Amino acid sequence: MTLWTPCLLIASTVAILAWSTVYSPAQPVPQLQRMSLALALTTIIAVAGLLLRKAWALWLTLIVVSFAATLDLFLWSMNFRRILVALSVAVLCAISVLIFRLGPSLGREVGVYQRILFAFVLSFAAWVAYWGLFRPLAVARAIPFPVAPLHARFLGAMYFSGAIFMLLGMLVRQWHDVRVVTLILSVWTGLLGIVSLFHLDAFNWSRDQVWFWFLAYICFPLVALWVAWCQRGENDHPGEPEITELLRSYLYLQGGVAIALALPLLFAPHFMTTMWPWKIPVAVANIYGAPFLSYGIGGLYAARQRSWSEVRIIIFGTFVFAVGVLIASKIHVQLFDFRTPSAWIWFGGFGFVSVALLLFSSLPSFRTRS
Repeated sequence: MTLWTPCLLIASTVAILAWSTVYSPAQPVPQLQRMSLALALTTIIAVAGLLLRKAWALWLTLIVVSFAATLDLFLWSMNFRRILVALSVAVLCAISVLIFRLGPSLGREVGVYQRILFAFVLSFAAWVAYWGLFRPLAVARAIPFPVAPLHARFLGAMYFSGAIFMLLGMLVRQWHDVRVVTLILSVWTGLLGIVSLFHLDAFNWSRDQVWFWFLAYICFPLVALWVAWCQRGENDHPGEPEITELLRSYLYLQGGVAIALALPLLFAPHFMTTMWPWKIPVAVANIYGAPFLSYGIGGLYAARQRSWSEVRIIIFGTFVFAVGVLIASKIHVQLFDFRTPSAWIWFGGFGFVSVALLLFSSLPSFRTRS
């Protein structure tokens, strides 16, 4: 193992900790001290693991990079010596590239570290889902910004779906079972992190939720993408009956429609606020684009798989999302204007998805060939 990785890791951590010490905000930021301490401790452990060639050291190094990147993002938001912060981010990118190059194949079974990743994402998704679905007026306790109750419940349905993805991913044994959902995880969280960068002025760094939001949406996609990269050679399909052309066609349709919805949410959010079936802020519309794109890419990728075990998690998770959206929409039906086509398309579309996925989930003849 090259010495470049631990050396760069030490240099990056020392520099960021020095800048965090020099930075003097008008009001104390206790999260800055806590994050700096976490960075220092994890760096020491990661460097020791790298020098001792421990398998877990590569995983931990990506977590260290996430801590460091979160601190860099805070300093950047505070307009603190942005040239130095940019150089720090470049070093972190170099460390990540080295870790990707060192990444070994993780085997055909879902390993313990992958399950730990899914468990952390599950806990975060379940937390947001609870507050969004059942305590929508207090959803700001789970996410960095307040939203109206219908938006809170819609986000709750999304995150409940994500929690189902992760729970089922923890329960299966083979890599082919989580191949699609790992890609969904990396796209969803990675793109949500990127979108958040364009709305930094909306985040209040005195809140714990903001720090965890950016740490999660740097760490989760980085680790998930690394797992997918390490497993790029594990392309074998199980010896099971193939999925039907009906299911394959449906997955292509679902993926295509989700991407067609996601792209304008990401790149033309102002336009989408005029088309959405209820009132929606621009920043929230932009954020919705990330999970929709992950559903779309996941659907297209699932359509290329061969067996039911390779696609069942996305089927179950998306079914939960569609039903959750319908329930949330029914609770707030007074906010929809049924004189516009968008309201009918909303209920009709999610109703169709719910029925279709229920049939695929419950009727074997619909999903697999004899």
